[in-house]
Amino acid sequence: MLGSREAANDRERTVAQDAVPSDEELTRQLKDGYGSGTANPAAGDILYRRHREAALAYAHRCCRDSHDAEDLVSEAFIRTFQAVRSGAGPEGAWRPYLLTVVRHTAIEWGAGDRKALLTADFESWWQQSAAGTDPQQHLLASEDRQLLVRSFNTLPERWQAVLWHTLVENDSLPEVAALLGITPSGVTSLAFRAREGLREAYLHAHVDSVGDERCRHFSAMIGAAIRRSGAVRSRDLARHLADCASCSRAYTELLDLNATMRAAVPAGL
Repeated sequence: MLGSREAANDRERTVAQDAVPSDEELTRQLKDGYGSGTANPAAGDILYRRHREAALAYAHRCCRDSHDAEDLVSEAFIRTFQAVRSGAGPEGAWRPYLLTVVRHTAIEWGAGDRKALLTADFESWWQQSAAGTDPQQHLLASEDRQLLVRSFNTLPERWQAVLWHTLVENDSLPEVAALLGITPSGVTSLAFRAREGLREAYLHAHVDSVGDERCRHFSAMIGAAIRRSGAVRSRDLARHLADCASCSRAYTELLDLNATMRAAVPAGL
């Protein structure tokens, strides 16, 4: 009897989870409404409530005052909704796109008459950019992390979204499930495939960047070692990692993919 009740509760939770629209579905509803000339405020409201907190936290890193941070978030949402109306904007997950709009809007403020509103840290970052020095170079620890960002950008959008929310944002499984319109168990499976896809894409990019046949030979062994929780069982691979600084850095980056994602991808995007 107890087992039947628990099974019924699980089904109810699954149905409730499936009923939550994903960002992609809400964007489709917005575009349909714009196309037919009838706005869809409900879809926009869900997207706003879903992502406002994260956007505001990021805006506080850019602005000195809470009211200015609120203004920055409002402007970012307005620009994102306008982009969707014009046929552009985010196609899947909104948060990476929205945070990028927050940052670009803050940069525009720094170039205009609202420079005094920005924090010292963000102003310093922006000044480096304006002077022709790429500030991302100070945020990315090595060329290998730039490879990770480029590899991330080659992934399917749904894989990018699940990696962003589970590794960078560190959202809970139910939260990510609601964003993507799947069950929590589906998030776990999708995240696993996405991490494997990112590792594979990174190793391919690494081999292409070094152009060394020995590195090409050992790249598959590096991937296998990572999947075995970092256990290097091959003496040949161990010697190669000791001799090749490039492969050694790549191995280290992939060994702690979570930390590398949090450090490299937000800056690189």
